[in-house]
Amino acid sequence: MADNLYFTEAKDTVLRFIAKEYPTMPENLISMLINSFYKFCSYEEEGRDIKPRILFTSNIELLAKNIPNFFKLHLFSDEDEQYFNSRLKSLLIFCSNDWTTYIEVKDGVFNYGICKVFNSIKEKSLYSLIFENETLMNNEKFSLIYLDTMSSYAIGLRGIRGGNIIINFSINDSNFLNRENVIKRFVNASFSKLKTTRNKLNEIKILYENILKRAINDIHGAICVVVDKDFKDTKGFFSDGIWLNEPIEFSKTFLMTRSYSEAKLTNIAELFISMLNYDGITIVDNVGRIRAYNVFIKAEKYAKKNIIGGARKRAAYAVINSNIKKIVGVYFHSQDGEIFYEEVKK
Repeated sequence: MADNLYFTEAKDTVLRFIAKEYPTMPENLISMLINSFYKFCSYEEEGRDIKPRILFTSNIELLAKNIPNFFKLHLFSDEDEQYFNSRLKSLLIFCSNDWTTYIEVKDGVFNYGICKVFNSIKEKSLYSLIFENETLMNNEKFSLIYLDTMSSYAIGLRGIRGGNIIINFSINDSNFLNRENVIKRFVNASFSKLKTTRNKLNEIKILYENILKRAINDIHGAICVVVDKDFKDTKGFFSDGIWLNEPIEFSKTFLMTRSYSEAKLTNIAELFISMLNYDGITIVDNVGRIRAYNVFIKAEKYAKKNIIGGARKRAAYAVINSNIKKIVGVYFHSQDGEIFYEEVKK
């Protein structure tokens, strides 16, 4: 007779988290939320893969008041939680266009809608603006939990009072799900030799982070290699690919001039995402230029035999273990959510 395995410890952790972050959340809503976790990891609507982002709050108006350029569209109001699943079905499809679904429980009424910040792509995201806002964080009467679908087997929950947990449906110990740290390390490497003012450098890094976070939701895996600005492929390691005669420079799009075109910036960002989504490796340098894409290498020569994963992961580790001068590091993320940035071994 088979043994049943129950993740009761994980459930208890979630309940403690909610009790701290949103003590007035109705018990029936908590139960329905927990029962929906596994659905979010493989959520589809009209044939499209969607990574749900849901904001649970006690006061959406207070949030709107304290977040610049915040826009919300209220769509449903119910007297109880019985329509929770059907309301989400109507709203989560908008997450594919960078909206966040919100659920507000106030005075016994369940309000549903979608929200977004109408910012430039070079400005901070709604997620960042919420958890950097001291007024909201210090308001003891305000409750907020942000649910973010991180991969095909992991859900992230972050609360306004400092709680931050990952619900991992994989048996493996997945410490690679620290996306924020991975992205920051990659971004820092990508602009480590860009000479500009501190404020301008911060702006370009925010832009790059926003692009990468969008890419994680929109593409099915990627390898991006950072090389030194003076890198030359003398050994032909990256010769099987498309090298740009004129590298694309994000910095010159708006940092080096007094004005910039938002449309141009957005389209270049979308171009970069398309390159990341293309088969093979995308190559950037440490002054923020896109140098090549659709690059293939002979992974078998350099990859370690004990690498567990597909061709993309073996290729990533082949670059990491190549010992080629002026290759700085490798950013990798897979279709199922594994993500890392590693420096090339010297």
